Parts: sequence; C-alpha cells; structure tokens
Amino acid sequence: MLTKESPRPPVRGLVTAAILAAAISLPALTATATDTERAELEASAPTVEELRGIVADLGSANDALVADNSSLQQSVSQLEQERDQLRKSFDRFDKLYAPLEADRQLLVELRKSLPETRPEAEAHLGRIRDLALASDPAGLGRVVERLDDAVPAFLDWRFGDYDSVQAYTDAYVETGANAFDSSMEEFRSEVLMSVANRLDSLLTILDRVR
Repeated sequence: MLTKESPRPPVRGLVTAAILAAAISLPALTATATDTERAELEASAPTVEELRGIVADLGSANDALVADNSSLQQSVSQLEQERDQLRKSFDRFDKLYAPLEADRQLLVELRKSLPETRPEAEAHLGRIRDLALASDPAGLGRVVERLDDAVPAFLDWRFGDYDSVQAYTDAYVETGANAFDSSMEEFRSEVLMSVANRLDSLLTILDRVR
C-alpha cells in the first residue's frame, strides 16, 4: 500500500522506453526481410546461358513458323491452280455439250437407210448436213460441201425413170451420181474421226475432275 511518503513508479517513462526500443529494432527487421527477398530473386533469376538458350529456342520456333507459312502459301497456290483448271474444264465441258448432242443425233441418222421418196431423201440428207455443221463446222465443212455438190446428181439418178436396168446402171456413171458414194464414204469417215476426237477431249476433262 502506497502512502503519501512512498514515491510512484515511473510508468510513463517505461512505456516511452519500450516504444523507442521497438522503433530502433524495426528497421533492422525490415532490412533483414528485404535482403532475404533479394537473395531469393537473385537465386530464381535465369543465368546468361539460360537466356541464350531461350533466345535460341525462340529463334528455332520462329524459323519453323516461317517454314510452315511458306508451305501453307504453296498449298494455297496449288489449290488455286487446281480450282482454275477445274473451272476451265467445266467451261470446256459446257462448250462440248451441244456438239456432243449433235454427234449423237448425226450417228443415228447415218445408220438409217435412204428414204424411198425424193422429198424424204432430201430431208434426210439435209438433216445430216445440218447436224454435221452443228457438230464440227471447221472440221466437217469441207466434206459437207463435197457431199452437197454430189447430192443433186445422185437424187436425179436415184429417183429417175429408166427403160432398163442397163440404162439405170450406165446413168450411174454418166450422170456423176457415183460421186455421191465416194463423198458419203469420206463424209462418214470424217464424222467418226471428229466424234472420236471429241470423246477423247471429254475423257481428258473427266480425268482432271476426278
């Protein structure tokens, strides 16, 4: 028990002293923590050799990307060329359709016999002529002209009136009707050659489309 005569303990002085001591020791602790973190960072940082290795790896990856890009560009160019070829092939196929249909009808007509009346015979030969010009005007135009030149004499002889078989036979040469047979033979040969060439072109187109 304290009395008026007993002195009070210096409480305020003790608190002040404790605060000062803590303040003095805090910078030391902070410095110690900073040094530890710095040491850890330095330990985890890559070395110069490791950095060189990373740079080399990045360079290799970049070269691979450049090579892949070049290969991809070549593939794109090749696909574009194939697309253009297919487009040309389809265009050629469209152009071949009408002549091929004329070829088909022409071959059918050539298998028919000459009709028994002159009007029907004239119509038949005229149809053959028109189909040939629709099929291949450049290739068959010459033989069509020859056939046209031979048709009138042939029809005159074929549907003419004769007193005898001998007169009929003689007129075949004398009237020039015999030129029709040789012209028709040449015409048939040229038609078959034209059809064969067109079919070959069609097969070439189909091979490109596959």
